[in-house]
Amino acid sequence: MRHSVLLLGTLATVACVAESRQARPPESAAPDRSQEAPREIERQRRWTADALAARPPADELDAVRNGDKGAISDTRKRFRRLLTAVDRATWIRETVPEVLRGSPNADRLVDSFDAAGRDRNEALAAADATARALATSRSGNAISLDELKRALQAARQARESEQKLAANLGRAARPGAGPDPLQRLATVPMPAEPPFVEAAAHYLASHRGEDRALDSWPPQLADERAEIRAAVADVQLQPEQPDGGAGAPAAAMNDEDTEPIIRGLDAEAPDAGSPPAADGGAPAPSGTGSSVQVSGDLKRLLSRRGPPVVIAPRPDGLTAFRYREQRPCGVDQCTVTVDYLFDSQGRLMRSEVVKP
Repeated sequence: MRHSVLLLGTLATVACVAESRQARPPESAAPDRSQEAPREIERQRRWTADALAARPPADELDAVRNGDKGAISDTRKRFRRLLTAVDRATWIRETVPEVLRGSPNADRLVDSFDAAGRDRNEALAAADATARALATSRSGNAISLDELKRALQAARQARESEQKLAANLGRAARPGAGPDPLQRLATVPMPAEPPFVEAAAHYLASHRGEDRALDSWPPQLADERAEIRAAVADVQLQPEQPDGGAGAPAAAMNDEDTEPIIRGLDAEAPDAGSPPAADGGAPAPSGTGSSVQVSGDLKRLLSRRGPPVVIAPRPDGLTAFRYREQRPCGVDQCTVTVDYLFDSQGRLMRSEVVKP
C-alpha cells in the first residue's frame, strides 16, 4: 500500500512539471540585430520610393493652382507623404554609419546610404514644387502656415544632419586614422537655398497679417524667417500677371526660355590673358569656356544670394559660382569659400569647399 502511494505521488509530480513546461512560452533565440537594421533600412527605402512615385503630376498641380477642391485634397496628402519621405531618407543617412562597421551587409548598406541622399533631395524638390502650387492656389486656403513651418523644419533637420555627417566622415578620413568602412560613404550637397521659402512668401503675400506668426517660430528657423520676409517684399513688388486662360500656349507661360545665358569668364573678358583659376589653384586651360542657362537651381541661387564672388568654368564642362558663407566649424561657425557647380542647364551638380 505504501509503495502504491509513493508511486502515485511521483506520477503526480511528473505530470505537474510537464504541464508547467507546456504552459510556459517557448524560448526563442535572441534576435539577430545585425540583420534588423538592414531590414528596417530596406523597408524605409521602399516606402520613400513609393512616396516619390506618387508625387503630384504636373496636371494635378495646375488644377491645384486653379482651385480644384478634389485636386487640392489629393495633393495635400501627397505633400505630407513627401515630407515624411524626407524624414525617412534622413533617418537612413544617419543610421547607416552607426551599423556599417562590422556589418556583413556593407555593400548593401552603402548603396542604401547613397540612394537615400538622392531620394532626400528629390523628395525635397518635389515637396517644394507642391508647396508652391498649394500656396498660390486660387482657393486661398490650400495650405496653412503651420504646414509650411513643418516643411521648413524637415528641410532644416536634413541640412543639419548632413553637416553633422560630413564632420564625422571627415574625422574618419583623417591621415593616420587607419582603414574605416565610413570612408566608403560620401556626403551629398543639399539644395543651395532652403526650399519652401518661396511658397511661404507667396502664402504670406496673400494672407496679410499672418506674418506676425513668424515671430513665434523656433530660433532654429531664424535664417528661413528672414529669407521669407525678404521674399515677401519681392513678391509684393511683382506686378500681377494677366490670366493666360486655358487656351494660352505653354511656351508663353514659361519664362525660362527667355533667361540669359551666362558665359564663362574667358568668354567675358577676352583681353584679360589666361582664364582665372577655376578652383583656387592652377588657371583653367584655355578653350575650356562654358555657358550655363539661368534656370532651375541656378536661378534660385542667384535670386537668393545675389551675384557670386567669382564665376569660373571647369575643365569638365561645369561652371563654378563661388560664394563665401558661414558653416559649422567644430562648436563655432567659420567663414568658408564654396563653389557651387552647375551644368549647362542650370542644374546644381555638387558643391565644393575651396581650400585656402
